[in-house]
Amino acid sequence: MDPFRFTLRQLQHFIAAADAGTVTAAAAQVHISQAAMSQSLNELERAVGQQLMVRTRSYGIQLTSSGRRFLADARELVAMAADVQQEMTDRAEELVGPLDIGIYTAVAPFWVPFIAEHFIVPNPQVSVRIIEGDGKELQRQMLEGRLDAVFTHTGHLVDGVRHQVIRKGQGYALVAPSHPLAGRSSAKIAEFGDDPYVLLDVPAVSENQLPKLRAGGVGPNIAWRSTSFEAVRGLVARGLGWSVLVQRPPVDISYDGLPLVTIQLEDFEPSDICIAFAQQRHSRRLAKLIAVCTAEGARLDAQAASNRAPNATSS
Repeated sequence: MDPFRFTLRQLQHFIAAADAGTVTAAAAQVHISQAAMSQSLNELERAVGQQLMVRTRSYGIQLTSSGRRFLADARELVAMAADVQQEMTDRAEELVGPLDIGIYTAVAPFWVPFIAEHFIVPNPQVSVRIIEGDGKELQRQMLEGRLDAVFTHTGHLVDGVRHQVIRKGQGYALVAPSHPLAGRSSAKIAEFGDDPYVLLDVPAVSENQLPKLRAGGVGPNIAWRSTSFEAVRGLVARGLGWSVLVQRPPVDISYDGLPLVTIQLEDFEPSDICIAFAQQRHSRRLAKLIAVCTAEGARLDAQAASNRAPNATSS
């Protein structure tokens, strides 16, 4: 078998150069001389037979199209090598090493506290970094090798990612007790007609939820917008409109103590909560996190089904 033409060290230098933007900064980051860094990058380009970057005094390092594609592969190879090395040195089955997680903003309040208590605290040797934001943008960062996984909705997945469902999701209508449909356990989207709508105004919702509402027969008539999940609930609780949400807190009360009513939507396509990942092979750290969250999601789904059972029986 022919020997490999490049080394993991060269890949590390290439990643450092791409991230730092200049050869000088990259050399300082990995504690080698500028000349040694330049030589390593030149040897890597010869080994792969492609120009990976353009270096200028004015603009520093600019990746070529080949370089951008190679960067994602390089990150994956280095991460896999680190995992293999770490698994060989793990002691007493402890999990050790970094884990970078992205969490869609609307999902974060429901999962970050759980992850902190049931994964981060029990595994002090794992360095967990959590970034909140738009689910699709976080997935793009993941595909570039900057994140290990992203918590999001199945309806928000981008091309090229795999996923594991951790909890079943079902869009529901949220109304104030004074709403004409508040006494119903379920309804169709069209029944809300032209009622004022309160929009959770984040990109993933606008791109995925609004087309579903239009397909169901409503505009919707957007009267209020907020990027805050709890602000949306508060506006609804004050009778200013209705909304559709997927995440459901355990109590139907707004932050300011006003009651809320949930109505199952009969014709709204469900969107499950999932963990998206780019690579089929997981590190032990990520595999453990997925297992912990999947178990919690199953427990919550079973609890929710149990809570709904009496209502189903009485009707």
